Amino acid sequence: MMTRLIKILASLKFAVFTILAIAGMSAWGTFVEADLDASAAQKLVYHSPLMYVILAILSMNLIAVMVDRWPWKEKHTGFLLAHVGILILLAGSLVTRYVGLDGSISMGIGEVGKNIVSTETDLTLYSSLDGTAYTKVDDREVDFFLRPPTPEKPFEVNIPVGTLKIIGYIPYAFRDAKIVEDPEKQGGASVRFQLQNANVNMTEWLSQKAPGNDAIRDLGPAQVVLAGVNNPFSPAGRNTVLLRPKGDEISYEIHTARDPKNVRRGVAKAGDTIETGWMGLGLRLLKYVPSSKEEVKYKASARPTPLTVPAIEFDYNGKRDFLAMNAFLKLYSAAAVYILSYANRRIPLAKYASGLELKLLDFKVGRYQGTTRAASYESRVLVPEMGEVTISMNEPLYHKGLTFYQSSFDSDESGRPTLSVLSVNQDPGRWVKYLGSLLIVLGSIHLFYFKRKVARQAAAKAAAEPSTSRGVG
Repeated sequence: MMTRLIKILASLKFAVFTILAIAGMSAWGTFVEADLDASAAQKLVYHSPLMYVILAILSMNLIAVMVDRWPWKEKHTGFLLAHVGILILLAGSLVTRYVGLDGSISMGIGEVGKNIVSTETDLTLYSSLDGTAYTKVDDREVDFFLRPPTPEKPFEVNIPVGTLKIIGYIPYAFRDAKIVEDPEKQGGASVRFQLQNANVNMTEWLSQKAPGNDAIRDLGPAQVVLAGVNNPFSPAGRNTVLLRPKGDEISYEIHTARDPKNVRRGVAKAGDTIETGWMGLGLRLLKYVPSSKEEVKYKASARPTPLTVPAIEFDYNGKRDFLAMNAFLKLYSAAAVYILSYANRRIPLAKYASGLELKLLDFKVGRYQGTTRAASYESRVLVPEMGEVTISMNEPLYHKGLTFYQSSFDSDESGRPTLSVLSVNQDPGRWVKYLGSLLIVLGSIHLFYFKRKVARQAAAKAAAEPSTSRGVG
């Protein structure tokens, strides 16, 4: 029975089937990555149970072929090296997959990077009795891409008071936000204003993050400020429209840079226009919300874009809301305040190397001549025990078992770099994969060498046979 099974697994037909299956999965993964992204291709194809089953079948095929050739001879050396090399290469890949690290670090100039942002995602719930000190209530690793929750089969989060259920998941979602009144009166004030003259016409929202906080919209030569009721605010020699909530109305002050002592004051309400006196500019109050909050919804997209993010929909005591990746939301109950966080996992660098942290000293971008396209970019970082180190696109940093690659960067509206993004990698299976690759190469070389050796021996034998025959005759 075992012999028959080995013969089947070692057959050429079975090997062809396995190779075609791997080729089909690779082609499928290529199409998925082109249509969606690399993350989707990994989850749907390359790290799917089907791919692991096919690779397991490939391993059984390689082992069966070697067993079927027993007892081995010199001519089997290259064949054995290549097959063992493939098995070792697969083993190294599994070690990297389940033990290795793949993440990123983002730093602004002068900032210190201490945490790695990994590809795993966590759903975390914090609670607070006074709104200042928070305690972790629940923390779980989640991956809703392959197993999205539904209203019929929700993902439940443990919470002392009430019920919190994740009832939906959008892998690629567009953010749709608007300012509305906060019925719980927990939010700050918001103003929607229109600033216009013969050459300017702009409309924007200005919202306080919390009651009493200042909200500032910088317009270059001027600024619009929504200040707290009792907060002192200095215009610092700039043209400033200073707005302060005053019940159902707004008090305002007009500060002019050229005449700082001449301050015009008044009270306005929604629909009123405040004349600034600067180049005929008028500021019209379109809407005023004394206590506001941002109501955010997410609309699904068929494919990812630079503007899409993963988002979840949850139900908290019968009230539905959305939460995007790497964001948090406050939830209120009669007993406590809760913060729900849905974010990529953050791993301290110190977990892999004690005391390790990176400080971004400078960041440079080289651009193609006559364009704004980045041709190269590099980070100059300060590393403990090493001093200043430059990490560029082709020169990674190897330190304490970690590899730091220059990955990408962010820039402001003027194109000035503001953030450097480094990829962080730890590959414990690297040398295992190198060994497997070396054995495959050596096996291939031996196969070609042995074929030439056999061919020379056959030629020598063929050349010797005619002369022997003539001698006998």
